[in-house]
Formats: sequence, structure tokens, C-alpha cells
Amino acid sequence: MRRAIVKAETISQAQFHDIDPMNIVWHGNYPRFFELGRVELLDKIEYNYDEMARSGYGWPVIEMNIRYAHPMLLRQKVVIIAGLTEWENRLKIDFEIRNMETKQRLCKAYTTHVAVDLKTNEMQWETPKVFRDKLEPFRA
Repeated sequence: MRRAIVKAETISQAQFHDIDPMNIVWHGNYPRFFELGRVELLDKIEYNYDEMARSGYGWPVIEMNIRYAHPMLLRQKVVIIAGLTEWENRLKIDFEIRNMETKQRLCKAYTTHVAVDLKTNEMQWETPKVFRDKLEPFRA
């Protein structure tokens, strides 16, 4: 994972509804796990979805890249690590999912987000001040 200004971790496990006929987590279900990491990261910087809405900005995903290394299995406990690596003009969040017991990396990924004014639906070319201010405690 690249150097992140702030990181967060959470624990989860694959459930029956995540599994495909090959008895592994279907590749299209991994974004759900990334979202768990993103929520933890946003909570850590005190800019969760409620705060986001109050600030007047949404942050849709505009790009996602996933690299699978090993399959995630039913009921396997995993650690999801999310790190904010870019924030000036867009947000880039790097993810790793690791087997909680062995620490083996199962996949790595990133998502890219842009700020959108919720009143005008206009994409912002610069990260709004309200978000940059949330990062100040982590810029030591």
C-alpha cells in the first residue's frame, strides 16, 4: 500500500450470499468489503456519510481497480485496510484485504472519488475546504 495520510482497519468475514458456485467469494462482491473499509476511514476523519451530506458534497466512485491474489472463502475472517493516498483534487483510497489469521494478502485495490456539489451536481476540480480541514490533524 502506498503511503497514506490516514489509515483505518476493520474486520469482516465472507457470508453465504458472497459465495459463487466455486465456493469462493465472487469477484463482484469485493467492493462491498472495500466499502466497509471506506466507512471506517471516513469515521476516523470524522467525515462520515451524514457529515458529507451536511457539508453539501457527495463523493461518487469514478474508478475502481482490483487485483486478486488469493480467494476469500466462506466464513474466513479478514482484515480490511483502507488508506487515503490522494486528496488534493480527488480522493484515492487504497485497500488491502488480508486473511486475519495468516496475514496473507487476498487482494489489493483502489477507488477514486471526486467531490460533487449536491445542489448543482457539478463536479469540483479541487477537494473542498471542508474535507481538507478534516485532514489537518493527520498532517503531522
